[in-house]
Amino acid sequence: MAATRLKKRTFPKINEEFYFNQLDNGITVFLLPKEGFEETFAAISSRFGSIDTEFTVDGKLKKYPAGIAHFLEHQLFEMEDSKDAFYEFTKLGADSNAYTDFDKTVYYFSAANNIKENLALLQAFTSKAMFTDVSINNEKSIITQEIDMYQDNADDFLYQGILAKLYPQTPLAEDIAGSQASIGDLTKHDLEENFRYFYHPSNLTLLVVGAFDVKQVYKDIVTVQKQLLSSESPQIERANLKLLPVTPASSIQKDVTIPKLAVGFRFDFIGKKNKSLMKEKLLLKLFFCLLFGWTSQRYQKWYEEGKIDDSFDIKIEVSTSYQFAVILLDTKEPIAMSNQIRQAVKKFETDGDLSSSHLQTLRNELYGDFISSLDSIEALSNQFIENLNGKETYFDFPKVLQSLEITDVIEFGKKIMKEMQVTDFTLFPK
Repeated sequence: MAATRLKKRTFPKINEEFYFNQLDNGITVFLLPKEGFEETFAAISSRFGSIDTEFTVDGKLKKYPAGIAHFLEHQLFEMEDSKDAFYEFTKLGADSNAYTDFDKTVYYFSAANNIKENLALLQAFTSKAMFTDVSINNEKSIITQEIDMYQDNADDFLYQGILAKLYPQTPLAEDIAGSQASIGDLTKHDLEENFRYFYHPSNLTLLVVGAFDVKQVYKDIVTVQKQLLSSESPQIERANLKLLPVTPASSIQKDVTIPKLAVGFRFDFIGKKNKSLMKEKLLLKLFFCLLFGWTSQRYQKWYEEGKIDDSFDIKIEVSTSYQFAVILLDTKEPIAMSNQIRQAVKKFETDGDLSSSHLQTLRNELYGDFISSLDSIEALSNQFIENLNGKETYFDFPKVLQSLEITDVIEFGKKIMKEMQVTDFTLFPK
């Protein structure tokens, strides 16, 4: 493997830079040097998430049980010779963890010392899988308990419930961890195949952030990657989510003290025609925050009237595969609040909160959050991984943000009106 030259991008306005390259085996490396940081944060991200249960490999259709990406995340920490990756990181003075999202799985560590050794460990344990029937059955027991815990948490249950209504009969309708039934169906063969498909270097990104010598860390990474065995990259074609109409609004009784309401909006026009995904995600966020965010008149009025409390939240998720906005709140008037939220979106063009001055307030807030994140090694790393879309990176955020005007938000709102499907889900006290 040739140690090809690092490329560099600089962002003078925010005084940031990063180095990047794709190695011969296919892994993409990003190095973000940050002076003054005592810790170094590193992560390996696989483009393999909970929605990846149906796809073709070399032209052959493959289907797997829900929760397989999350299951693999757990299993990879079990290394050969009965070693546990968590414990190995601890011995090297590092904190480590992992998480599975809709479209990716991320493994990471943070440490002040032994960076070379910790980086080597991160690359090693994600490059080799050791599956045994005993370890798989043990993991099934652990993850089944985890699923039960999610089911018992009312907020998790509410959010998963609204996703199931927005995306019926798709992987988004299932918990990221899967269900007890789907976990029970997983086999050793399933895990081995998916590891081979999605943990090939060509499907991985390695990010390092902190105070380190760029040339030395890059050299260390190249050295480790040369030592890792790698087969030929499989040709994977991911299936589009099969979008059925959203299911009608419904409610169930749960152990809650006050009703919990989720109103979900689904779209299918964002990220098409090679448009900037970051720009469209920001437009969607700005649209809903102008109408319902804490800086809006509507939010302040509802809060003062006791119709909402600090539980009020807006979740925005955007990718080329799925795009939705969900409003979550505890309220004594769920039916009335659902109607008011829907009406506010429908009549957005006459809403006084969609103004240039309000937009500037929001832009200032989002820019402030961005600047703050640059001083948090974990926040910066997570956002950088989250915003890798083509040539765009998290450092492009200020430029994209400042380019947006209120007319852009209004035009985007018109597309939302034309394209959106809406439903809601309510938990009532027993």
